[in-house]
Amino acid sequence: MLLRPDLPQWRRIRAESLPLRVVDAAAAARAAGDWRGAAALALCDVDVTFDPGRFGAEAVAALQDDLRHLSLDLLRWHLPRHRGGMSTLQPMVSAVLAPRAGADTAPLIRVRLPKSPTGPQRLQLTVTTMNDLDNERWYVAPRHTWDVRESAGVRAAWGGSAERMPFLTPDGLPLPPDFAGTDEAFETERIYRQLIAGDLVGAWHAAGIDVSAVETEALQRPSAPPTLPVGVAEEARAAAAAFGQDQVSTLYGASLRLTVADMTAEALDVSEYLEVPVRILTGSVPPDLALIAAGMQRPGDLHPLVREALFPSTMAEHGAPVPMSTAAPTRVRCQGVWHRVEVTGGALRLHGHDEEEQLRERMLRSLGGTSSGCYAVQAAWTTGTGRLPRALADQVREVKHRMQHGDTAWLLDGLTRGVIDPQMRDANGWSLLHLVMWVDFAQVLPVLLAAGVPVDARDRIGRTPLYLAVMNGGPPDLMRRLLAEGADPRAETVHGAYPAHVARSRQYWQDLAFVAEA
Repeated sequence: MLLRPDLPQWRRIRAESLPLRVVDAAAAARAAGDWRGAAALALCDVDVTFDPGRFGAEAVAALQDDLRHLSLDLLRWHLPRHRGGMSTLQPMVSAVLAPRAGADTAPLIRVRLPKSPTGPQRLQLTVTTMNDLDNERWYVAPRHTWDVRESAGVRAAWGGSAERMPFLTPDGLPLPPDFAGTDEAFETERIYRQLIAGDLVGAWHAAGIDVSAVETEALQRPSAPPTLPVGVAEEARAAAAAFGQDQVSTLYGASLRLTVADMTAEALDVSEYLEVPVRILTGSVPPDLALIAAGMQRPGDLHPLVREALFPSTMAEHGAPVPMSTAAPTRVRCQGVWHRVEVTGGALRLHGHDEEEQLRERMLRSLGGTSSGCYAVQAAWTTGTGRLPRALADQVREVKHRMQHGDTAWLLDGLTRGVIDPQMRDANGWSLLHLVMWVDFAQVLPVLLAAGVPVDARDRIGRTPLYLAVMNGGPPDLMRRLLAEGADPRAETVHGAYPAHVARSRQYWQDLAFVAEA
């Protein structure tokens, strides 16, 4: 049994993480005492006020101290991802950054993950209490995943020791044959080897958790790698102690209720997650270990704090962002010969066809005619319907992924240099205006509108940029800007839905009355 997570998916996730230049800028802001600026760089919206009258001066002081040492870019690195093969964050869940004790009454830092896997990948930071979390899916984020003072704890959490980290080898084994380490590291190796042999129960027992009363189905999600129990007992005890509880439950990897006094487990139905509200994450082998073992990631690619914990002697340099290069021209078979097609000067250029011929082709297409050769490529590029040559399809994919992960500077650089065409569409028929909810729309929206992208551009089923923003938890200020630019709040899809109607059903997540009443 191989222990690896989905390596292609995680390779994309890591490639699309916050650029190291942004991580460095956030660290500089944090060192200067500007934790809010560091949060903004990590694509997190902050809504925090300090009320000593509600929580007491001592609790507020402890909260402020945690915020000064909070690395949201590090937390992003550790956040759960969507399980459908995407590279976006797991939606509709919150990470609670609990204090070491008294969390049942103290103010809690809550980081809300996005509403939708296809929506903006921004986080939301608020202060809350355990009582306010009654009907919400949340988990306790260990301090090594967000506190810069304790980030070195990732080494022990992943089964390491003072001597070395237990790395996976390309054949799926955790350690090289000549490994010589501490007793703790050998214990971790035993857990790994039992999982490889298919002995899930034995692996959990070796990790100090009695699962004898649990069916093995509760230890592993269907069609997923086995859940790795390394560090689960320690994390469960820490979460239980922080909240003054005697039980915690697990989220995602395994479905268990853990009693911390004797560390025994019972199966927990996923629909009963509110019954044991204090939850911890479980999952497969840490993807970074698996990627490094497979040669798909280098130590220098890791988040700097994770790299320092695992490879303290490794000095990895990273510099300025690599701008999008001009895509190489693509050859298209057209009218019996090969023509060049490329994005340059801010548009898809068809070499071998003059402007008069292209105008005639557009007129014929508007009358219902079909296109072939270069014109079929042009139609697919501007509508999303049809096949694109691989190089152009890769460019569409790269632009979409970069936008989805909030890389505004990269997008604006490409638009300015003319190597990104503002009229391009993806396979859904989404224009860049549909995707603008993912980036800093205040900078990008005027550029796209000036380039002639319609404010009510329709995708293949009639959804407009305003509709997608409402449906996927986009920024309300973006919706206001779209409405001010003339977006139609009653523009119907092929299914008869429209933005104002959808806004009324999304009030539980955002106050969208201004759209519903538009």
